[in-house]
Amino acid sequence: VRVQELEALLNDLQGRHERYQHDVREHFEQTASLVNELTQRYRDVHEHLVQGALTLCDDPKRQREDNPARAFASLQGPAQSNTYVSPYTQLEEGDYSAYEPPRDYATKSPSDKGTLDERFGFK
Repeated sequence: VRVQELEALLNDLQGRHERYQHDVREHFEQTASLVNELTQRYRDVHEHLVQGALTLCDDPKRQREDNPARAFASLQGPAQSNTYVSPYTQLEEGDYSAYEPPRDYATKSPSDKGTLDERFGFK
């Protein structure tokens, strides 16, 4: 009976954890999508400003290099990037080679146990 309770609890916790991972993944995928949309909108605004500067501020009396409209139009907008690679691709494929376990950087004497040691805090 106790084993069945523990198995049920374990299954419940695993289900919760998987749902949480799914929610986190969806959150960051949506965030990436929104940032990509924001970047595209920025490109659109930049292009609109360039066209406006060329049309409205063009001064034929000035030389091409000296014209402020040309100077503005020569500014570069954000780089175009249409490829999105999910950061979870490696994890989903079972490739953990790019990830390192946490390191114990706390300053301590050589005989002291670090915070990542299993025996840390026990005397």
